[in-house]
Amino acid sequence: MRRLSYYIILTTDGMYADPEGGLDHYEPAEDEHRYANELLRNCGGEIMGRGMYDVMTYWDDVDVDDPATDEVEREFATFWRETPKHVVTRGTPPLRENATILEGDVVEAVRRLKEQDGADLGLGCGADLFATLSEAGLIDTYRFLITTSAIGKGKALFGSLKEPLRMRLTGTRTFSSGSVLLEYEPLP
Repeated sequence: MRRLSYYIILTTDGMYADPEGGLDHYEPAEDEHRYANELLRNCGGEIMGRGMYDVMTYWDDVDVDDPATDEVEREFATFWRETPKHVVTRGTPPLRENATILEGDVVEAVRRLKEQDGADLGLGCGADLFATLSEAGLIDTYRFLITTSAIGKGKALFGSLKEPLRMRLTGTRTFSSGSVLLEYEPLP
């Protein structure tokens, strides 16, 4: 069975985005970016909430042939384009290349994806889908990159949980910026 790993960047006050869903408060250090590149390189598919997918389509437009594009960004854009995306949405939005809508009940659809052969899956989403998949026991690894800033107002990651999320710390890493990666597995 494929594993599902969740990775997200959080402010120290637990926000994954500003109130409008933007990420302008965050500029990754090179080692943080390389870490994210490696996660995406090894990913057999990315399950995405619609809002997160819309934000990440920025990488479809990065000019990878422009010599002015940073190498670390060129690499991420390449991996992004190569990775199949499964988008969870209530509507039928236009999707970019290598993206499909995840049809039907989201819990059952994710369960079916995990049962398929292939490399492990990634998850990129906001609070509601995060809570749904956590409470269904479908997330195998949680990776929270805690940045060195607080924004006061924004989209709180844990606000949609109906029950406490109990986890066991499995790893930490400090990046050059002072951001800290906390890696967890869920407790039964």
